[in-house]
Amino acid sequence: MKDARLLKILVEERAMVKVLKTIGQGREYPTRELLTKLGAYGYGHKLLLKAQKRGLVDRKTVKNKVFNRLTSDGKKIVMLAKEIGV
Repeated sequence: MKDARLLKILVEERAMVKVLKTIGQGREYPTRELLTKLGAYGYGHKLLLKAQKRGLVDRKTVKNKVFNRLTSDGKKIVMLAKEIGV
């Protein structure tokens, strides 16, 4: 059932998938750098917080910077997106 939830996110939330793919699998991105790379400050930040609520992104604060990295579910969605070609 967990994979069905991930597939649902993959289909319904294409913009969130773009955010997850931008973060990548092996990196931690500071929020400002990530949003600059995406080119979407307001909407991108909302998507990032939504991804955190769904358990796809882990966020931690270090000296006034918030670093974002993918959880295992986030990595699964990125792999599924690459296999499908999204």
